[in-house]
Amino acid sequence: MASQGDSRSTTPDADQPEADNEMETEEGQENDEENGVKELPPMPSPIERGVMILRRAKSDTEKFAALLMVTKLIKAEELDEAAKDQLMGAIGLPFLARLLRTNEVPEGCPPFMFKSVALTVLTCFISSCSGNPSLYGLIPVLSEIIAKPELYDGDLTLVKDSYECLKSISLERNGRKAIIDFETVGCLVDAYVQEGYSYEEALHILLLVVQEEGARTWEDEPEAFTKLMDHLTKEFAFDQDERKFKICEYITELLQSLPFMSSDTEQPSWMTYLHKGLSDIILSKLGREQRDKGLRLAGAALESLGVVWVLHTQSEPGKEGKGRQLLLMMVHLACIEVRMSLEDKSFHEAVALASPTTACYTILELAINFLVNGAVDFEQKQKQQLYAALKGAFTAVLTFLKTASADEVFFENHKNHLFVCATIRVLGAWLAEETTANKDEVYETIPFIIKTCWYNFDQNNKRMQAKPKKKSLSKRQSKEIAKEILPDIFRFLLPGLCHLTAEDTPRYILLELELENLLYEYLNYHWKSVKSVFGPQSKGEEPDIPAKKVYSAAEAMETLSNIFMNIVVQEPERVKTDHFYYTLLKFIFTKVPDIPQEDQNLRLSGNLSVLGLMILRHQHPNVKSSDFTIYRFVQTTVRFLWDAHNIEESRDYATLVVSTKYEFHWGSLMDLWFLGMHTLSLLLPEIPWLCDFLIESEWPQTIIVTLLSVREGGMDPGLKSAFEDFLCLLAKSSKPAYARLQEKGVEQVCRNHKMEDLSKVFHLKVTVAAWLENQGLSAEDSERITSEFLQKFREAPAPDYNTDLEGLDKWRIDIWLLVLPEEHHDLLDDIYSLWKSERFSQLSLNPDVTSLLDELSADFNMGLITNGPSVAQWEKINELGCKKYFDSIIVSGDLEIQKPDKDIFYLACEELEVNPTVCIMVGDKIETDILGGINAGVGATIWINASEISPPDSVTPDFTVKNVTEILDILPQLPTILQTES
Repeated sequence: MASQGDSRSTTPDADQPEADNEMETEEGQENDEENGVKELPPMPSPIERGVMILRRAKSDTEKFAALLMVTKLIKAEELDEAAKDQLMGAIGLPFLARLLRTNEVPEGCPPFMFKSVALTVLTCFISSCSGNPSLYGLIPVLSEIIAKPELYDGDLTLVKDSYECLKSISLERNGRKAIIDFETVGCLVDAYVQEGYSYEEALHILLLVVQEEGARTWEDEPEAFTKLMDHLTKEFAFDQDERKFKICEYITELLQSLPFMSSDTEQPSWMTYLHKGLSDIILSKLGREQRDKGLRLAGAALESLGVVWVLHTQSEPGKEGKGRQLLLMMVHLACIEVRMSLEDKSFHEAVALASPTTACYTILELAINFLVNGAVDFEQKQKQQLYAALKGAFTAVLTFLKTASADEVFFENHKNHLFVCATIRVLGAWLAEETTANKDEVYETIPFIIKTCWYNFDQNNKRMQAKPKKKSLSKRQSKEIAKEILPDIFRFLLPGLCHLTAEDTPRYILLELELENLLYEYLNYHWKSVKSVFGPQSKGEEPDIPAKKVYSAAEAMETLSNIFMNIVVQEPERVKTDHFYYTLLKFIFTKVPDIPQEDQNLRLSGNLSVLGLMILRHQHPNVKSSDFTIYRFVQTTVRFLWDAHNIEESRDYATLVVSTKYEFHWGSLMDLWFLGMHTLSLLLPEIPWLCDFLIESEWPQTIIVTLLSVREGGMDPGLKSAFEDFLCLLAKSSKPAYARLQEKGVEQVCRNHKMEDLSKVFHLKVTVAAWLENQGLSAEDSERITSEFLQKFREAPAPDYNTDLEGLDKWRIDIWLLVLPEEHHDLLDDIYSLWKSERFSQLSLNPDVTSLLDELSADFNMGLITNGPSVAQWEKINELGCKKYFDSIIVSGDLEIQKPDKDIFYLACEELEVNPTVCIMVGDKIETDILGGINAGVGATIWINASEISPPDSVTPDFTVKNVTEILDILPQLPTILQTES
């Protein structure tokens, strides 16, 4: 390149010969015309001449001279794209690349002359280089220029042109990939942070990349994201002019590309700055345009960082509660914005405001789960205000959907359709938590929502079926197809449908709309995703579905199973007679055995297995015993139930514990396991061969052998009840099963674990009197001893002084010593253990009561007030597992007051943070429970009168029931109390 300096001297002479040639040509043409010679072709255009000059150059020196000549011959503004392509083809990108990379220039010339000319030409002709790998190879050179703009102070157009070239490159998919691969992202961040010449262009290029590439932008340089966010959010936090809102838009874009951050790492400072800046906007009085920008940022921040970030980030010292204040204001503003955008608006007016409204939807969707479920401890007044705001917003949402349903042409407009889908999605989040508000409006909108779900599902299926085989698609084509896919809004409605199918009116509507068919199609659709992780299904088929999509598909299938369970429970006759459920049952029979019994698949396997058992109860007459699929299904289901517990993983090898494999998911598997055990037990009398199959599997025998090794008290009461019910029905339904259980030692299990119902099946006696009789005492003496003990125990169930559990046990043992003949004192420990077990077995809560407590404690604050000695009452509370149901437990033995004193009720209300007037007192003793509730002025009293005796004239309960489970029928009659509580 050193010789190129000579080329400048040849340039001025280049035009003169051409001028002479033109004169000669004109004279020649005149002579030719006179002599009848054929006319010569016309003179080439300036573009063609420029191309010829460039192509004749045989060296870089000549081409540089030719390039300078062409710049004088042709004006850039006269060039169209075709002309640019011709000239760029003649110049050649490799030639420009060599000019850009050289640092040598002729003596006396500007130091960056070649670079300057090359960049000027490249900037002009870059559209003609689109997709050229050689162009991407220049990215490091361009990065170097913008990284050190101070070196080019004499010619800053170099920096400006470098940004222009990078901007054009960032408009192409391969160009963005090259920018990331060459680690130019970090260079652009540095250029912006250092605020050199044209530094704003660096941010614009970054945003172009981020908008298309998302988190992949920062894959190789995550520290660049942190550096950029630190700079922007700090400015955002402290800037108080209009630029604050421009930065607000930048941060909104960048948050959507947030790279993966380990939960172990310390919270970066940019999150604190962001919190402060966002608080300034949200908590200030602003115009709608500025507020909308803040709400868009709030939606992006919540989506990327979660609600926890809002609550726990402390942006200002000494203001720990500001996070809650910010979250409250976000939700209130989002509710107001939704109402302003949707209320009293035509469909098209509402759609025109889709952008800010959708941002508000994001805020509402993410916050609802926290707010409605009480995950954040707000004051009662704040809760009521929040609920009212949310209810108002979703009233507007339902009104808009009603308007949309009347004008279904929105299906033809993609943008309008997407907004309707976003609206249905946020409604789904609300219905997942709240189904009591706006019931009529919800029911009226259900047909339109289901129709839209069907439409999206059908359209997506058609597009996927029309999609060419994957190997023949480029990434660009795949991306374009993905853009055409409509939102999967049905996925977001599933939790709400769980609630709606549990209620009569919406369930009837949904069934009329053939919801079951949509659920089944959706189940099949998600199975295709889920099965990919179980290994290739056919030759040449390889799983190629993102793990996140597989997880989401499995979660959807679990929720679908729950919806079907609701229908099966509520519509038994329909399930029994409709052939659809036989089809669904066959689907379950064939799919469940293919699910590997690994911990990550347990919830899916369990849900489908239990659903299959529930349908089988109604469809078993239609299932042929020759159908091999049912045996594989039962085998898999038994394995799910069998593997849930063992003693090998307990510390003492004598306690029945949840298996390690199940432990992580046990919170969601426990109810499923108990439902599965219950349903399987109910099937035993109805399907004779099922008992034989289970005995052949040896699971029931294994249960007996395991329980023989479990120590007394080494098993959860609920677990004991489930096994006992199962063994009872198995023994009653099959003589061979009865015999095999006897062989394995079922009688000893009954004695060890005081299983009264199972003892009756096998005609065993396990009372204290029966046990004494088995030890050699006469039946008369055995009955007398137990009667004397019970009489003395009832007179003084606990000592009249403070003691602990050990002291309480000694007190009771001393009573046994008084009534037991001295020659039998060696039986004392066994008798006391047996009596204690029998006592708590009789006191234990039956499944109906525990189910009632589960349901009530999920919706209400619960309190327990009990009279009696402290240590004795707390022993009962702990042994019966009552603590988990109640938010407040008060034992009179711990105080100087007891029921019916109103002060003990006031104390309970104080602990529950409620007024007595919004409380319901439920009790079985009218002289203490009901009278005490009346004295305290509670909202209502419910007397459990199991013996059906007449109440005294002086005490009148508001309601009387025979069984505690009947209170569920009374609660709907107390709307004022319930409304205040919610």
